[in-house]
Amino acid sequence: MLKKFAANGLVLLGGLSLCLLAGCSLFGGRSSPGAAAPDGTSCPAAEQMVQARDSDYGRSFLGRFSQRVSYPDEALNAGQTGVVQLCAKLDRNGVVRDGRIAAGSGFPLLDGAALVALGVLQSEKEKAALPQDLAPGQKYVWISFPVNFSPKVRSDVVYLQAPEDRPCKETGTKEGDLAAKDITTEEWNGFPAQFSDAVRRELSYPPQAFEAKESGSTLLCVALDQDSHLIGVSISRSSGSPLLDGASLAALGMAQIKAEFPILPNRVRQAHDTILFTQEIDWKP
Repeated sequence: MLKKFAANGLVLLGGLSLCLLAGCSLFGGRSSPGAAAPDGTSCPAAEQMVQARDSDYGRSFLGRFSQRVSYPDEALNAGQTGVVQLCAKLDRNGVVRDGRIAAGSGFPLLDGAALVALGVLQSEKEKAALPQDLAPGQKYVWISFPVNFSPKVRSDVVYLQAPEDRPCKETGTKEGDLAAKDITTEEWNGFPAQFSDAVRRELSYPPQAFEAKESGSTLLCVALDQDSHLIGVSISRSSGSPLLDGASLAALGMAQIKAEFPILPNRVRQAHDTILFTQEIDWKP
């Protein structure tokens, strides 16, 4: 599902230069402040992380990551572009112990591609020991870096950039709808099951996760407009595996590109400007 791309697009790393489904729970109602992201979902605060571009080790890490990240052909052909902010937890031996998204691009296929690449690096347990002068005394070090999916411009493609102000932008958040009215279960009709089925069709168990018998449940925050267009997505609860979380996002992104999402019931469309819900994806090898 995620194919290596080099000829027509770039995945830029660093700063300026390096630059199955368990259920679908829907909700509307009034807005409430975004809850803090659960442990294991969000990246640490920026001041607690090392910027990859600021050290020789970080730049070397980016080089290893760049060999594993791919620009999905489907996202490229759909004109999806953007920056995924990632963070990686390393032990002193330089082995990746965890990986998360600090801020998504707005396109789940790009977010998934970035997170899967980090999961591949984690699964390989490649060792490149941290130098003693990098975060001395710390058992683990968090490294932060952006992944910039930047295509080579083609005349036959309209390029898209997700809006900065969008629902489900930050990891772990589920904003409500200020103008929402109460919707009964009957009025949702068969939408939850239909949406789950659309994502289910695109699921692909990452080979490295399958071989390692990784399992878990990823909970996604999903935002749609009244026409069932995806306008926001984030991870509300991690499975504990970057590979599985990334594959969950990628499946949602493929369903988005193929326009497989079902049409929202009229009552829901009339009551909500923005429809937000959670989609759980249960991975069991």
